[in-house]
Amino acid sequence: MKRVAVIGASGTLGKIISAKLSSMPDIELVKLSRNTSLGPQGFFVFDPEKDDWKKIGNVDILINAAGIIHESKDAEFEKVHVQLAQKIIENRHIIGDPKIIHISALGADEKHPIAFLKTKGIADAILIKQANTYVLRPSIVCTHNAVLVQKFKMMFDISKYFFNHAVLPANFLKTRIQPILESDFTEVIEILCLNDSMGQLIDLPGSEQISFQWLMDLAGEVRNQKVIALEIPKNLVEAVTKNFISIWFPGIINYDQFQLLFKDNIAEKDEVEKLLNHPVQSTLEFWKKEFAIE
Repeated sequence: MKRVAVIGASGTLGKIISAKLSSMPDIELVKLSRNTSLGPQGFFVFDPEKDDWKKIGNVDILINAAGIIHESKDAEFEKVHVQLAQKIIENRHIIGDPKIIHISALGADEKHPIAFLKTKGIADAILIKQANTYVLRPSIVCTHNAVLVQKFKMMFDISKYFFNHAVLPANFLKTRIQPILESDFTEVIEILCLNDSMGQLIDLPGSEQISFQWLMDLAGEVRNQKVIALEIPKNLVEAVTKNFISIWFPGIINYDQFQLLFKDNIAEKDEVEKLLNHPVQSTLEFWKKEFAIE
């Protein structure tokens, strides 16, 4: 029996990791969350910054699934990504010197101009130097009602008011991504929990490199709604997004998300397929199913 603690267990990736671990008979799961309202729901309320790490007890594996895609008054990139990584190292010995599995993001780089990927990269650099530590860099993980699916559905809904035209920044549709299925992602977590080997940094891309144009065409086919893109200069859309939309209508898109939309997020899949011992799966059916749901 291995005792596994998951930091950020109430987040998007934390939930699917926790669900996978809960189904494994040889795992005792401790779901950690800052949210005090989640205590009665099976979560162990724990603030890594303020609480005494002794309250967690000894664990065999610590999974850090905490992360944010945009900043708020209470959650900044530096705090959630970098300072948390430092806290993990400082307190590792207190909780039994566990194996560390850290969830980062594909494209993370400590010199990246985008703050999200820069702070993720700094945290990676801090942790990968530690013994018995894995840094996983997944691409977009295909989870039900994912943010990307929501954004495309919103675009299609708004376009109905403009005779199925969508105003988009130039070159947006050319951006390439390489999403990975939830099942492949969680299988990697299972393998690393059950097997002991040298720690390493592993990119986790999916099977296909797809563009936003491909996604828009597929969504149009599934929803029987062809949307015509009206491209306008990126710098104009960026200014409006930064100074107006992200402030007053962040539910549509915030500035951090906007910046990421113009960066290819792709990688070689050799490492993840070697770890899985099988090819990563196609995401085509996932997108069809998600776009069909109203």
